[in-house]
Amino acid sequence: MNDLYAAVIHDVKNQLAELSLRLGERGDAQKEMEIAMSASRRLSEMLLVHRQENDSLTVHSDSINPADFLTIMSAEYRELFPHLLIEVTDEDAPSIAFFDDSLIRVALANAIHNACRIARSKVRLSAYEQDKMLVLEVADDGPGYPDKLLAAGGLAPVPLSGRGTGLGLYLAGKIAALHRFDDRHGSIELSNSGGAVFRMLLP
Repeated sequence: MNDLYAAVIHDVKNQLAELSLRLGERGDAQKEMEIAMSASRRLSEMLLVHRQENDSLTVHSDSINPADFLTIMSAEYRELFPHLLIEVTDEDAPSIAFFDDSLIRVALANAIHNACRIARSKVRLSAYEQDKMLVLEVADDGPGYPDKLLAAGGLAPVPLSGRGTGLGLYLAGKIAALHRFDDRHGSIELSNSGGAVFRMLLP
């Protein structure tokens, strides 16, 4: 994929995102809005793959309030999935963390979207500290991750459904690993506990 193709994908992605916002303003097109956002997200994933293959996927960290970050993301998905309870747990979140907002937003958006699609009634977004790492967690009350995906651990693309590419979790792991501080680097963890649990750990 050359830079011209990447520029076209970026432009189409932005147009789909704008379409989704306009559909959201109508208030009667949740399914269509979800389709547009899903297509936009997949194009974002393809751009990240392109950047990774060309060794141009770099981290530009800034100071972020994790609680505010999750609150903004939860509001977006409440519009897309109005039938779900999407709650944020941030009592133990640090006031400031350092990470690349745009990259982590893409990675977490995939995890949240997956959770919303398979949840029965509830999705929980959490931020907290563990062993000097920031943990961003997405948990749902659905059937949980399939065994083959847990076995892969995000190290290889494994589609969650016939419509998925499996790139989302794979890229989330790559994005997390690019975040480094001293001798530590980020990672993701997948597990099942009353549903699927996605955890991104950032130094």
